[in-house]
Amino acid sequence: MTKAAERLHVSQQALSNQIARLESELGCRLFERKQNLRLTYAGEQFKASAERILDIQRQTATELDDISNNRRGELRIGISHTRGQAILPLILPKFSRVYPQVELHVSEGSTHILEEHLEKGRIDVLIGFAPFMIECAEYRNLMTEHLFLIIPKSLLRERFPDEGKEVLKAYRKKPDLRLFKDMPFVLLRTGDRIRTITDREFYRNSIKPRIIMETQNIQTAYALASEGMGVTVMPQLYLESPFVISGNSAFGKRADVEVCDFPTPKMTDSIAIAYNRERYLSKIASDFIAMTIQEFGAQA
Repeated sequence: MTKAAERLHVSQQALSNQIARLESELGCRLFERKQNLRLTYAGEQFKASAERILDIQRQTATELDDISNNRRGELRIGISHTRGQAILPLILPKFSRVYPQVELHVSEGSTHILEEHLEKGRIDVLIGFAPFMIECAEYRNLMTEHLFLIIPKSLLRERFPDEGKEVLKAYRKKPDLRLFKDMPFVLLRTGDRIRTITDREFYRNSIKPRIIMETQNIQTAYALASEGMGVTVMPQLYLESPFVISGNSAFGKRADVEVCDFPTPKMTDSIAIAYNRERYLSKIASDFIAMTIQEFGAQA
């Protein structure tokens, strides 16, 4: 309650009195007043209705801003947490030059959580993996995702002291994960799209991998692989982006690993940009989508 009052720039007593008046007007309790304040069932329903009202208000204000050609406003972008640092630097600086007074908000997370945010109007556009699972998503593909196996050279020498070059040559000729099944792996956490694809390939080849570490950060996985901790899987975007310090070939750590095609069957997943067709799309958001498609559309 104290923090809420500070955020609203009112006294705690004034906030308590306002809540009491609201409860009296509604004829029900909105909070359980125990050691920690909790919403009652009625409070949860009231909160959900209030959020819908505020969302309608925001959409209306956005539409009126567009009508009056007001270039102020906000843009809320959702992007998968393993893609933001490689994709956003190519788009946001250009967009900000066109819309210098637009307030930008970026939410990073897994695609399935961001899909829920898009559906409920918590974000305006989503950059993630297509096809999306929500029916309201209207999207355009930006690029196809290609994966690569990152093999530490130190592990290769340790596992195949006399025949490492021959094993690597055989793998590149005909990719087969079973050649490296006894090596340790550093992988993204379960639930990530890359991890799902990797696990599918392990299962297809009857491999029970020795996973010595899981991480949410793909750059951490690469850095650990470059230090010989384990084999990992990386998307092409990270290996080629100038904004990803560990993966780009311009940096010395690239010399510590072998980069090979990941042996998954042809992938149909693409990175795409989406908006909710059932909600008003502002001109700001529409222009952002157009600029993003122009930047990446040739790769789709």
